[in-house]
Amino acid sequence: MTEYPVGATRTSGRIVRALEGGREAGVTELADELDLSKASVHNHLVTLERLGVVISADGRYRLGLRFLDLGMSVRDGMPLYEVARSELRGLAESTGESTALVVAEDGRAVHAAVEDPDRNGRRVRLGDRLPLHATAAGKLILAYRSREAVEEYVEAYGLDRHTDRTIRSRADLRDELRSITDRGLAFDRGELAEDMRSVAAPIRREDRTEELAGVLAVLGPAERLSGKRLEEDLPGLVLSAAKRIELDLAE
Repeated sequence: MTEYPVGATRTSGRIVRALEGGREAGVTELADELDLSKASVHNHLVTLERLGVVISADGRYRLGLRFLDLGMSVRDGMPLYEVARSELRGLAESTGESTALVVAEDGRAVHAAVEDPDRNGRRVRLGDRLPLHATAAGKLILAYRSREAVEEYVEAYGLDRHTDRTIRSRADLRDELRSITDRGLAFDRGELAEDMRSVAAPIRREDRTEELAGVLAVLGPAERLSGKRLEEDLPGLVLSAAKRIELDLAE
């Protein structure tokens, strides 16, 4: 039987998404952005606040910690997280940079776990939902999908520009994904934020299906992650840690 989302639930979901990333917004701002009436937005926010999903202060709303509780509960039950967390921590300690365990969800690269040595000013956050085409981890996720699945992503989400280095064409994306599968690594050289860099390695499933189990990434500012350190020193560390996670997952 075909199931259809209830309109009210869809509207609440749109409001929640508009508040992602730590954003705060008022009723009028959300109503204008989502093309909804102020009364409708207000009613949904009141309900979401009662559920603990959003909190309000001085007429502005933001997501509450209830989402963090739910997300961490889901994450802690993931076999991948159980296996990967020691490697994630060890990689952060050995590199002195932020590390992230990244999974694909709803067309985004999601930071399911983060270790931050507090050198990056909290630029890398748990729960970050980032575009696939503009991040090292996201491009890896796409690289291990079929061409048809990549086309579906582009059709659904587009190739939005974030910096002058962001991939904007299908042809450039195909070339980049081909290079990633050839070398087994992906880099972000300022494609999402001009002053940030990252390198990522795949965590493959035991059955070697196209969809990855996850991605392991090291992220940091361009002033530290550039040249030989980004291109030669870090890749081996990330690949080795990702491979150990793969082996542990297979046990």
